[in-house]
Amino acid sequence: MHRSYRVNQPTQIIRYGNRIEIINPGFSLKPEDHLGEPGSEQRNPFIAAIFHETNLAETKGSGIRTMRKLMDQAGMVPPTYESNHSSNQFTARLLLHHFLSEEDLRWLQQFKQFDLSENQKKALIFVREVGAIDNATFRQLGGLDGNKASAELRALRDNKLLELKGKGRATYYISGNTLPARLNTPVSGLNTLPQDSIAPVGNASINELPEKLAREIKDLGRRTHTKEAINRLIIHLCQWKPLNSKELAAILNRDEKHLLRNYITPLRKAGRLQYTEPAMPNHPEQAYRAD
Repeated sequence: MHRSYRVNQPTQIIRYGNRIEIINPGFSLKPEDHLGEPGSEQRNPFIAAIFHETNLAETKGSGIRTMRKLMDQAGMVPPTYESNHSSNQFTARLLLHHFLSEEDLRWLQQFKQFDLSENQKKALIFVREVGAIDNATFRQLGGLDGNKASAELRALRDNKLLELKGKGRATYYISGNTLPARLNTPVSGLNTLPQDSIAPVGNASINELPEKLAREIKDLGRRTHTKEAINRLIIHLCQWKPLNSKELAAILNRDEKHLLRNYITPLRKAGRLQYTEPAMPNHPEQAYRAD
């Protein structure tokens, strides 16, 4: 009902070992700060009318409030959302385990000297499970305003429990040295990712390439190439191992910005490439993989 049909991209449901992520083409027409408030911004009013007439949905903008209420009653983490204008996507993220369970509380005991608030405890568990958190997500978890969220995140940073990354609107936080590694391995079921989808990205050079890929690159340089041929080669490279844009540009001997704008970004939007860090598109170690 809310997705964009102007792009040829499927809705994706990705199940990890600790969460489900639903990725819809089309950013939210409603600002992130207003998600859950009364009132619906309809991208597809005819589809919405059919859902309304068949009692499958309302047109009051109450869906997010209902999700938050039911998950809170079940003792689970509130759903979090990310509306990304640049990639034209909307992501809903649902953690699978009960929140602040006995196991979580035992894990949090190691930080008791910091006198953490309930919201800060939620933030640490979220980062442990997902890998990163930004101000908007933190506000959604605790129902906080921007100033309060910034102050609590800064305190976690000052205590070196979280590490600040990015700048301005792209600011986010990852785990500090005292937090254990995240649990990000997808499991079977739904539209899952391969087990090696979070393999570390190292420096890649053409000397490391398997013979078949090296030959494909060499052949591309000998003949007039089409855009689809380059797209196909990028996909083959990212099937070999996750690569960032700088590594792809070096291997293909092309300008990084040109490669991103004309090849990598369109392939990702079409679902042919995926982020290795889907929770944070601006992650400094962001790379691309292909199934």
